[in-house]
Amino acid sequence: MNEIDNSISLESNRIISIDVFKGLSIALMVFVNTLSPFNMLPAWTLHASEYGLTYVDLVAPFFIFMLALNFTVSFKRHLERSGRRKAYLRHLRRYLIFIGIGLFMFIDVSESGFILRWGTLQVLGMSGLLFLPFAEVKSLIKLIVGSFYVILHQLLLFTSLNSVIYDSIEGGILGSLSWGSMMIFSSVIAEGLKKDIRWKYFLLGGLLFLIIGIITSFFWGISRGYMTLSYVFISVGVSSILYYVLYLLFEQRGRNPTFKNEKILSPSGRNAFILFLLHIITLYFFHDMIPFSYILVPEDIKWAVIILFALLNVSIILLIGYFLDKKKIYLII
Repeated sequence: MNEIDNSISLESNRIISIDVFKGLSIALMVFVNTLSPFNMLPAWTLHASEYGLTYVDLVAPFFIFMLALNFTVSFKRHLERSGRRKAYLRHLRRYLIFIGIGLFMFIDVSESGFILRWGTLQVLGMSGLLFLPFAEVKSLIKLIVGSFYVILHQLLLFTSLNSVIYDSIEGGILGSLSWGSMMIFSSVIAEGLKKDIRWKYFLLGGLLFLIIGIITSFFWGISRGYMTLSYVFISVGVSSILYYVLYLLFEQRGRNPTFKNEKILSPSGRNAFILFLLHIITLYFFHDMIPFSYILVPEDIKWAVIILFALLNVSIILLIGYFLDKKKIYLII
């Protein structure tokens, strides 16, 4: 299913801004997940409550946008090399693996049996599955399908299911409708990778989604817990604009060795999946499996110390990413 390959030669024409975006997403994920188990933290380090938005609420959407960028580049390459059938099967397998690993990693064992929990990997996998049938349709059709998904989800919020969605991790299976729409919208913007007018896609497209999200927030509110339409559009808009800034820095100014030879985020971006798994495993082990972890790092410790601890954790993950890239070790699925 998975393999670690020391002999892989990454394509020489990699888009460094994508690797940097992926590395940044991993760094942010490690930072916010390290903070999450502790008390007495400032509001800006936490998810917003029922309604509202903090940068923490945007980390998961960054992964969705990253998935769309990856698909745009990867699918085209596999389509040319292996044909349409194998290209689709490869990505179908990838999304099913995400769901399978996510269910396995977050499984709970109790006296009543096994309890399967929802999580980020399942969100990524389901988003990919909802998007895959429309991978090659025109952008207008994608926008229609994405709008159908997110509007259907909004209608569910007017039923008794709204509490089920809010109480579930990442909105649960029903929340996949909004996550799937986010993936589809992101894939429309990611089409800019194929054209030489990226500012129209990533900058103007991002601004358009952001403005729609802000306007609709007066009607639906911005809520990650409910996965409202406004949250979806704002997340796509912010992700797109952030990527465009990275594109300007690392592609437009790529002749500058400082940007061209970036060695902090891009190595981890090239191994985002293995670092994601490594971080989740170590975090789970530290907080849930070690009986005396509360002695090593008390949950009521001063928040400034926790921030430093989170930054140290980020540094360790990035160093591991750098080492793996140096040794040409990559996890392929």
